[in-house]
Amino acid sequence: MRRPVSAIALLVLLAVLAAFAPPSLAKPRDPAHEITSQLICPCSCGEVLSGCTCETGKSMQATVENGIKAGKSKNEIVGALVSQYGEVIRGAPKAEGFNLIVWIAPFAATLAGFALAFWILRRWVSRRGAFAGADAGMQADEGRAGDTMPYLTGRSVEADAEALRQRAEEELREMRQRR
Repeated sequence: MRRPVSAIALLVLLAVLAAFAPPSLAKPRDPAHEITSQLICPCSCGEVLSGCTCETGKSMQATVENGIKAGKSKNEIVGALVSQYGEVIRGAPKAEGFNLIVWIAPFAATLAGFALAFWILRRWVSRRGAFAGADAGMQADEGRAGDTMPYLTGRSVEADAEALRQRAEEELREMRQRR
């Protein structure tokens, strides 16, 4: 059984619209939940106030509900609770004064980390190019007199490893002869 293309296109369109629908269309907001979800219980439980079941949390939830019934604004209710329990009950500090550091520092540290990583990577890449250029220069200096490490000439890793292996074998032979 074939469905018309327009019906399938309509279903896809509805699915996309439902996925991007604002949450306010999903369910009506509870003003008490909107306030309590931004506060933390000051007792030792440390729960978000909207999910707290301890006595302190229940009393704070009742304060929020009574404030809403009395017609107080969100800022008035939160202000009263903050004056009673302190700034510690805020889920996030106000973006003013010294508290701006809490909002700005993570972004600044992230940017500084990216800048440091970029700088380090640039140095590594430029050193790789410098080593490639130095390789040719070291081959020219290979036969110079008074070289303390003639086996490290920069020719290639394999050649240097072979030179080190030969030197180690020579030193082992010398040690055996001394015994």
